Amino acid sequence: MTDTPTPLLKRLKINTVAAPDIGVIESWYTEWLEYSVCERGTISAGLAASWGAPAMTDRPYILMKPESGDDAYLRAVEIDAVPGYKPMNTLGWNAFELIIDDVYALNKKLLNSPFKIIGEPASLGGDLAFIHAMQVEGPAGDILYLTCDRVRASDSLLPPAGAFIGRPFIVILAGNGVEATQRYYSETFSMKREDDMQTGIGVVADAQGLPEGHIFDMGFMALADTGNFIEYDGYADSFSARPQTDGQLPPGCSTVSITVSSLDGLNLDFVGEAVSDPSMAYGGGRTRTARGPVGELIELIEES
Repeated sequence: MTDTPTPLLKRLKINTVAAPDIGVIESWYTEWLEYSVCERGTISAGLAASWGAPAMTDRPYILMKPESGDDAYLRAVEIDAVPGYKPMNTLGWNAFELIIDDVYALNKKLLNSPFKIIGEPASLGGDLAFIHAMQVEGPAGDILYLTCDRVRASDSLLPPAGAFIGRPFIVILAGNGVEATQRYYSETFSMKREDDMQTGIGVVADAQGLPEGHIFDMGFMALADTGNFIEYDGYADSFSARPQTDGQLPPGCSTVSITVSSLDGLNLDFVGEAVSDPSMAYGGGRTRTARGPVGELIELIEES
């Protein structure tokens, strides 16, 4: 019997939202999602260069953490407004998913918030009927899936929330179909290939003007640490890369930062050199950013 290799990608560390006004992000996320700002500053020239985005130098950022205290962060960075950007209509990172204690209680709270509820709480149905989720859109076209486990079995796929609103545990990546995305992450990072699914994704269908019952190909891959996943969604071939300002990060759900044991030996399409940044999010480890199969930026952080 051949042992399944351990994935090289360990856990989700930073989910970055790029927005013209990070003050609005701070206001919405702290008041309504109960995150707190644990660091603020400006992007160094070295970090901007490591992203392949030199125009991000000296741009302000905030780092936010969940009430649970998990060191998995949401980061907001300032960019120029990008005319014509429409969420869930381009390839790349299109949504971030947070683990929730009670999504129905959260829905009641968010009814009075400025977040746009684009998907009411509902069970995923079938074998995943114990999972209930809703979806919202934030001020920068940032899409959040808010998900809870209504059964909370000891062997649940979902991590414990640890608070009313917990950490990011899934990132959603859109490609033209799913084969190339799944093959890349499987072959590059030793992630296990699972069977793809065919399912409706109501919020995506609505954003793309498709019938409510439109069926998408999609699937999941698990990172090495329990309760961390990449979801990959298959969009039609007509969808392409996200518009962005030259030298800046893409708008909305912009980049994903994932820990690895070492950057050495990784044969990737890096967009810059490795740097050591003083932000608490990096924990003293080196970081380097690669471009994935659909143009998505994958920031890798060394973590012992």
